Amino acid sequence: MLSYQDAYKIAAEVHKGQKDKAGGPYIDFLQNVADYLKSKGEPEEVQVLAVLQDVLTDSTKKTPADILQLGVPADMVARIQKMTHIKNQSWIDEYSCKLMAEGTPAEEATYEAREKEFVEFVSTLKDDPMAVKAKSAILHVLLDDKYTRHDHRELKNQFRIRKYQRAIEALEA
Repeated sequence: MLSYQDAYKIAAEVHKGQKDKAGGPYIDFLQNVADYLKSKGEPEEVQVLAVLQDVLTDSTKKTPADILQLGVPADMVARIQKMTHIKNQSWIDEYSCKLMAEGTPAEEATYEAREKEFVEFVSTLKDDPMAVKAKSAILHVLLDDKYTRHDHRELKNQFRIRKYQRAIEALEA
């Protein structure tokens, strides 16, 4: 098993220069998630997954092969791939158009479609208890006022908070 210290070093390098929703270093957000998990008594393996959960997003430009080369075990890379959300933009567009046709204002329709698509994605993790714990922790930390109060677009912020809450409900149901 990869140690938390090794996972943290990998995440710090991969996310170097990236900022979180509060404007701080992204690695600090990941540390907050790990601290949250630790405070809940979750094992190191779950903390490792939480710290590495975003190493395969578009912003990192890393591939599964890159992450394997950095020393992350293949089973962990597979789990990270499963946890990596890739928006289904065509579905979001189609669903938001349907909502607009029913009279929902465009901005609200878009946010609602994004929320529904994300909650459905998160629900696919329910068969993996470790992924559920890590993703749930991420969402709980994202609900912290530190991360939600910085977006001055009130409607977007309200939908983001609701999206995180509904995703947590889907995971913990």
